[in-house]
Amino acid sequence: MDAEHLEYFKAALEGRASVGWNVWFTANQQALAQHLSRPALLRLKFSKLDEAERLLAEAGIVPCSTAGKRYEMYCAQFSADVVDANGRPLPAIWRAAHGGAIGLLADGEQEAGQAKLLAEFRRVRKRGLQQAHEWLADLCFEGEMELSGGNADVGRSLLAVVVRAGSGHDLLDATAMIARELLEDLG
Repeated sequence: MDAEHLEYFKAALEGRASVGWNVWFTANQQALAQHLSRPALLRLKFSKLDEAERLLAEAGIVPCSTAGKRYEMYCAQFSADVVDANGRPLPAIWRAAHGGAIGLLADGEQEAGQAKLLAEFRRVRKRGLQQAHEWLADLCFEGEMELSGGNADVGRSLLAVVVRAGSGHDLLDATAMIARELLEDLG
């Protein structure tokens, strides 16, 4: 395997890649096919960054684990029709998330955006505690990603919703505590 491929894997897994996994893989698939067996190429194509991490380990390279890694893995799950030329979510898709709450937050309408998110949480909570926990964990992840590499104001608002919604049950309080710590780390 070429050193440049391994360098991209490391950069992606450390959250430093300039383009997302799907864009990079499409551009490099033929070159990779010259170095990898068909099964290995298919594992890389479908297991994406998990397989890239395994290939790095085989080469003796250990990337630093960062929030950027989780974001890169998150973006790698998106279909090509909802990402830009760099493999990042399209602004219109991002703004429409959570029934438009993200767009409201991005426009500075904190109260309206947070109210929309809390209403969504209440609907999810009616379906059960496990779904509520997963929803809060996803929102906490989104907030952390926005803080680390996106719109910090949106990130703070998302984490504030997690803190507010997570009160009252041990399973939910754990996620709320993570969000609270992320907000406190900001100062």
